[in-house]
Amino acid sequence: MYIYGKGPLADAVRREIINAGWELTDSMFEACLVVSEKLLEADLSEKAVVDLYPFKDKSVPFYKEKSVPFVSVFPVFYREFAFSEFYVLEKSEDERITEFLDFLRDLGVTLKSVSWSEYKKILEKYSVILFLARALNDSFLMGYASHLLNWREEVEDFVDLAKKSISRLKDSGSSIEYSSSTGEFSKLQRSPSGLNEMRHKIRLIDLVTLNLIEERMEIARKIAEEKKKTDSPIDLRDVEEQKVKELLDRTSLNPVRVRRVFEEIMKLAKEEEYRLLGISKTVAVLGPMGSFSDEMALKLIGSRIPIKYCASTDEIIEMVEKGEADYGIVPIENSTHGTVISVLDALLSHEVEVFGEAKLEVHHCLVAKKKLDLKEIKKIYSHPQAISQSLEFLNTYLSHAEIRYTSSTSDAVNLLDDESAAIMSENAAKMYGLFILRKSIQDLREKNITRFYVIRRKTGKMEGKYTSLFFGVQDRPGSLKSVLDVFASRGMNLRKLESRPARTFLGDYVFFVEVEAPLNKEDLKDLERVTTFYKIIGVFDETEELNVFE
Repeated sequence: MYIYGKGPLADAVRREIINAGWELTDSMFEACLVVSEKLLEADLSEKAVVDLYPFKDKSVPFYKEKSVPFVSVFPVFYREFAFSEFYVLEKSEDERITEFLDFLRDLGVTLKSVSWSEYKKILEKYSVILFLARALNDSFLMGYASHLLNWREEVEDFVDLAKKSISRLKDSGSSIEYSSSTGEFSKLQRSPSGLNEMRHKIRLIDLVTLNLIEERMEIARKIAEEKKKTDSPIDLRDVEEQKVKELLDRTSLNPVRVRRVFEEIMKLAKEEEYRLLGISKTVAVLGPMGSFSDEMALKLIGSRIPIKYCASTDEIIEMVEKGEADYGIVPIENSTHGTVISVLDALLSHEVEVFGEAKLEVHHCLVAKKKLDLKEIKKIYSHPQAISQSLEFLNTYLSHAEIRYTSSTSDAVNLLDDESAAIMSENAAKMYGLFILRKSIQDLREKNITRFYVIRRKTGKMEGKYTSLFFGVQDRPGSLKSVLDVFASRGMNLRKLESRPARTFLGDYVFFVEVEAPLNKEDLKDLERVTTFYKIIGVFDETEELNVFE
């Protein structure tokens, strides 16, 4: 791509093109797509053109005569692409042009197809504003017409058009919708001339900022209504992080404090969205959407709206501990893969409690972008756990394929091509629009079950028929037996017993048990007598539903 022009619009397009990873050329002759603010007299054979020249009565016939594919756009652009309106007058059917217009849409540009008469009214309107701004020496009006200054050599042409247009203008007599905030914005153009005026201007900036935040909240409430229709999560931290990064790239102010300001605004918006939709609790889950943890959460909650997707189980547990999520759902055990050790270690080192458990029958599917014969598959992408649970199928039918491990389902989807496949749940395959080649490829076809803990911050409540706890013992013969005798003497069955390194000295271990009974005070006294420490992380029952709505 080659961009011809030196104004703010051309510079902004260059910046975004580079950020998007598109290739910019230094020579027009090397480009297959040329974006130009001027009329191009050069040889344009085999090129497509994005025509940004404002006077379309000149540019449209010009490019038609050259017989090149082009799109003729009148851009209303000030500094940011978001919510800018670009008026499309003429458009050739060309893949390069379509791709560029899609790129503008992704930046937040509103593309509007207009007729010649509509275009002329738009051009006249901004030309008149430019004329009045110059005549009245009004900086606020000049701000509205400043996008025309991309073409400084044509300014007098805009003024001449305005003079002709003004003579035809008449009062329509109709009422016009307006916002008083516009008037407040106009006052911000004035420069204060003393300390007292400076203080008043700061007060005005604060009030205008508050009005903008309130408007942002109103838009957030509308977004919440749209998310309700599609059952989409309110919390999208990857998107929020990208927004904050873009803001920090635009300022020289202290990045830590600027980040804090905008994170608080985003937090306020999410609170408004949750309140509007009647959500009182949020749930942290191992992402991305389409994961088995996501499937478990949907089974318990019935909606994705309250879910906060995390990159690791440690992150889930930390969020719950800090109060950034009310509940968390973490996998503790799989019937094929065994205990999820990272979750066990995190439960020991964080102050959260288990108050429920739930089970999910896991069915892995082999999926692809299109229908493939198994012998055509050259690569298989999936999370290591899904691979390990499907080894029998892979070794039998896909021993020729190369296995590539990914950190998440979405990573596997992004890597798929026409000669590769991925392993994921049926729900994830449907969500990403993939073709299911084989269902239930896991080794234990009817017994591959993952058990999840449902956690919250410490409350001290001890209700349920199962108890999970850690304990330590002295390094001497029979010390572990003494602990087990406490449970055996009371007829308490242990459904799980694990040892983990104590992270102190080599040979020191901490033990984790699940007891099929609640422990009373006498039980705990006897346990204290035969252990160096114990930590109960939860007393719970099996959970069928997690109520997060008011």
